[in-house]
Amino acid sequence: MASLWDQLNEIYPSVLSADSEQSINGTQLLAKVQPKLTGDYAEGSIRQHFSDMSKDPTSKIARVTSGHGYYLRNPENVASDQPASPELPPPALTKGRDSQPEEKFRSIFIKYSEEVSRQFPIYIEHTKASRKMGGVNKWKFPDVILLSWGIGKVTDEEYVLDQDALTVKTSLGEPSFSLESVELKDTLSLATLRETFFQCVSNSKWAHRSTLAVANSIADETLRDELKRLGASYDVSVISFGLSDKVLEELPNANEIRQMTAADFENQITGRIALSVISTGKERPTLDWEHLNDLRSQSGDFRDLFEWIAYCLSQKKAHTVEEFRQIRKLTKKR
Repeated sequence: MASLWDQLNEIYPSVLSADSEQSINGTQLLAKVQPKLTGDYAEGSIRQHFSDMSKDPTSKIARVTSGHGYYLRNPENVASDQPASPELPPPALTKGRDSQPEEKFRSIFIKYSEEVSRQFPIYIEHTKASRKMGGVNKWKFPDVILLSWGIGKVTDEEYVLDQDALTVKTSLGEPSFSLESVELKDTLSLATLRETFFQCVSNSKWAHRSTLAVANSIADETLRDELKRLGASYDVSVISFGLSDKVLEELPNANEIRQMTAADFENQITGRIALSVISTGKERPTLDWEHLNDLRSQSGDFRDLFEWIAYCLSQKKAHTVEEFRQIRKLTKKR
């Protein structure tokens, strides 16, 4: 019996249009190919093949660059279907990007970090950083940084910094906060594992912690075992949110997720998350300041990060980065 990959390659011409304007989403494609397959394959495995094969220029399926539809690849125009590591413009400027799975997952991860984990995230827009050479910045900058305070407490629904604990920690030379570098992926497979993992390692060497967060579940035992091994070897935490492609498709767009109240987020999304820790990683005792100074010289977001931390310490209150930026904007107008 032919492999699932080979079967799908034979089926695509009969179910996909060569016109990208007539692309169909993963759910529609699944309904078309399943009756034509020989063998018992899980829906998740088939969907994973759609994603993996669309990234392979030798396959017959391509994915639209804006959105999440699939269409039949033009074998005479492979280069236009598969641009090499493109630097995408900022999400707010990209038409339709808020509907893409990776953008939805970014909003979910940030909201989950704020509402459930009680951490303080800042999104790093690597496309705005300097030295944009052939996608190098996605290996240099993480997707999100999580700020965690070890001296915080909730008072009257506010998160304030404990001044006594801060004074003691400072006198003992202990850090009052930690920074976690996070690489986000909506999906992961054996084919993309090593590139994704070492991209995470590369852009997190400066931080206290390094984390690879994946939207989809990691059901493949070989993939899980390899992630555990690599995570232990390189002190990287690996977590899965257990959100299938189908669930991501059904959820509101990224902007709507960002605007949700805590109650709406809990009602609509938190219950769908099945968090799985594949590797716990380890925390480094100090930050790599030489590396950080290089990042700060190239990225406005990294400069904001430390200005934000300094402001929180001076005010003895853990502001979100959005609150800090708004305060800074108002202060400059005076």
